[in-house]
Amino acid sequence: MAVYEYIAVDNKGKRIKGDYEAKDRNAVVDYLHQKGLVVLHVDEKLKMGLKDIMNLQIGGVPLKSKVIFSKQLATMLSAGLPLLQALEVLANQEKNVTFRKSLEDVSRLVEGGSKLSKALAKQKGVYSDVELNLIAAGEESGNLVEMIHKVAINLEKEKDFKAKVRGAMIYPAIIFLAVIVVVVLLMMFMVPAVEDLYSDFGGELPFITQVVVKISNFFVSFWWALVIFAIGSVIAFKYYHSTPSGRSTVDKFLLNMPIFGQLNTKVQVAEFSRLLSMLLTSGVSILDALKIVSGALSNVHFKAALQEAAKEVEKGTPLAVPISKSEDFPLIVSRMIATGESTGNLDKVLGDIAKYYQTEVDNLTSNLTKLMEPVILLVVGGVVAFLALVVYMPIYGLAEVVA
Repeated sequence: MAVYEYIAVDNKGKRIKGDYEAKDRNAVVDYLHQKGLVVLHVDEKLKMGLKDIMNLQIGGVPLKSKVIFSKQLATMLSAGLPLLQALEVLANQEKNVTFRKSLEDVSRLVEGGSKLSKALAKQKGVYSDVELNLIAAGEESGNLVEMIHKVAINLEKEKDFKAKVRGAMIYPAIIFLAVIVVVVLLMMFMVPAVEDLYSDFGGELPFITQVVVKISNFFVSFWWALVIFAIGSVIAFKYYHSTPSGRSTVDKFLLNMPIFGQLNTKVQVAEFSRLLSMLLTSGVSILDALKIVSGALSNVHFKAALQEAAKEVEKGTPLAVPISKSEDFPLIVSRMIATGESTGNLDKVLGDIAKYYQTEVDNLTSNLTKLMEPVILLVVGGVVAFLALVVYMPIYGLAEVVA
């Protein structure tokens, strides 16, 4: 026996919500019909134990879970298993509570006659517009298995792509975090010790050390204020980044950064060309594909460029023209698109652009550590030299005081 949540309407049009314990959904529906109610929704009430809480995902469904689900669904359907049965099996074996709940909802909607793409579209954080349009195209053309397989491949490429970019950022982030931790520890413990040692001998600290000592005293006395300031800064930045002007400023800065700006541009171009090529190959119109891809890109300046391109294409302008006007797209991209449009092989050319820029991103991420080494050495070396000067100058001056 399980507990089911239901929503029904009585003969006066009043919505009624409640729980009912039964062996299955059909028993709940029969019970509600006997009471003269029109059933709108029946679903099993989720019971969360400790294991479920541990598997609860906050902020959407993990990309890895979506990759596994898509691969398994394509395999089951190609083996001849009915869609509804495949969804029920995958929902039962899914460990992530959030995703399992979504799959149960999808299964229920499909059982009620809804198309898979429509059912998935109602689940937030599961599939993007790109994947949903691929599935919808597969349902229209009768190639659902092939399209779900494409979705799986696309998600896996996205996962690998993000992992490489994220991995490239880890080393510099760790180094700079370590520098910050060392500086904080020195300011809170070592500098006060040097001040106490020097004051015992009655000496006067050098000017630069006096400045650092005052900063250190502030760290020790008002560390709570610094913590509040740090948290407040993060909150303020997130709020600023959530505004249109803030998002535009931050995204522009990311594109203009040394080294990382080049990486960001190549990532956006690679994603744009890969997704647009895949959608065009699947039979989605170029106008719809541009709108879908613009929503999938993370940088607002590339989004705006594609939205403007969609308006121009709708008027009959070749895609290469608005792309060439954008200051964010490299010139070679518009030229290759123009070649693809003139030969009628735009989807193939876009696929070649995607491969080229994905290779560029791979090379840049693998060499990012080497490119960042001079900057890291300069920053770390400067911090160490400055702290050594501040700490050891007074110690060398002790000889004069003692003498």
